[in-house]
Amino acid sequence: MQHTYTEIKERASKLSFKNKAFINGQYVNSKSSETFACINPATGQVLTQVAACDSVDIDLAVAAARTAFNAGVWSQRSPSERKTILLKFAELLEKHQFELALLETLDM
Repeated sequence: MQHTYTEIKERASKLSFKNKAFINGQYVNSKSSETFACINPATGQVLTQVAACDSVDIDLAVAAARTAFNAGVWSQRSPSERKTILLKFAELLEKHQFELALLETLDM
């Protein structure tokens, strides 16, 4: 499906940005509370301020991932259960493909 320039501009103006780190199932600020500007290179406009994560945040994310893995929530699911979840994920990607493409385009 093709979209008009006007439609794209309108949809872009309504976007909201997830600009926090996603650690242990939650969006959180970086431990330092520092951010950096995410800039649209075509316009120079700041899209949002993004959490500037460092080694402390990385260690927290890796520890949370290890805990989740060891809990077996995913790794111990049957192949058919994982297939169902992955198909739902693919469905959501398709449903939101325009928004995802627009976000990625603005960032590049």
